[in-house]
Amino acid sequence: MFTVSQGHELTHHLPIWTLEGAGHVVKLLPEAGFNLYYWTYDGGEMLMEPTDIREYGSKYGIPLLFPTPNRIRDARYTWKDREIHQVKRGVEVQRHGLVMTEPWDVRCEAREDCAVAVGTISIYEGSPLFEGYPFPCRLTVTYTLRADGLHLSVRVENLGGEEMPFGFAIHPYFSKRGDARKAFLTAPVHRVYETDENLLPSGVLTDVSGSDKDISDGLHSVESLYLDNVFRGMTQDLCAQVVYEGVHPQRVTLRGGDAFRNLVVFTPHDRPGFCLEHQTCATDFINLYGKGLIDESSILILPAGQTFESFVDLTVENL
Repeated sequence: MFTVSQGHELTHHLPIWTLEGAGHVVKLLPEAGFNLYYWTYDGGEMLMEPTDIREYGSKYGIPLLFPTPNRIRDARYTWKDREIHQVKRGVEVQRHGLVMTEPWDVRCEAREDCAVAVGTISIYEGSPLFEGYPFPCRLTVTYTLRADGLHLSVRVENLGGEEMPFGFAIHPYFSKRGDARKAFLTAPVHRVYETDENLLPSGVLTDVSGSDKDISDGLHSVESLYLDNVFRGMTQDLCAQVVYEGVHPQRVTLRGGDAFRNLVVFTPHDRPGFCLEHQTCATDFINLYGKGLIDESSILILPAGQTFESFVDLTVENL
């Protein structure tokens, strides 16, 4: 049996939705970017939880990144001879897009075999996001909690009269569960974007086979990895995995639609979590596209009046 309930978290009384069923407990923050900030399965902690839930952004849970995931050089890009400065409420935004700290419209329902949470945010002329992204559009993300885990579907609608460039990504912080030596990851990716000291790409992709960035050859402990890189080569047929040993031995399998060609892997040693992030685009993708690096940018361009749809599945099983 699956249930949904609406309430408030205890520390700061922020509104939350809770989805439960088949051993899962999931909690979402509608006014903080529709962040799915809590997920446990049969007692195993899936996500790194917030130390301060009021720090909206990319510091916990599963932030949603749109329309410009990762970084944009100097928060500026040119699209069809128009220079756009990505700002929000007068503040320059260089990282992770515009929606992850915004309130979303959210509705939830329980069904016999699942629980569903639907979040929507729109960008339109006159909204605080339009100055930094002057393309009328609507983003809808649907989480479906089933017995085997979380299924995320994403829908982007171009509500304007011209083409719109965009990217979308999820930024899940998986928990180390207190011991990074017992948390492992692997992903079938063999190329990585070359970057400068600011993690901005040159557009060159290099082969990682046999290097310390090669995570395709089996499980690697998170403790052994020092990564903050964008890898290329994911398809709908390929999966990344997180495996936990210890008290709750479990495996999480991540699979995205073909639009999610890139995977960000971030393994900080000073935080209780690590990231495997399905991402449609390269870092600074619009500026790479402007340099003529079309394929390397992995840009998505949506014609006027059209809709983009894709998905990311995060399934879990006990070992």
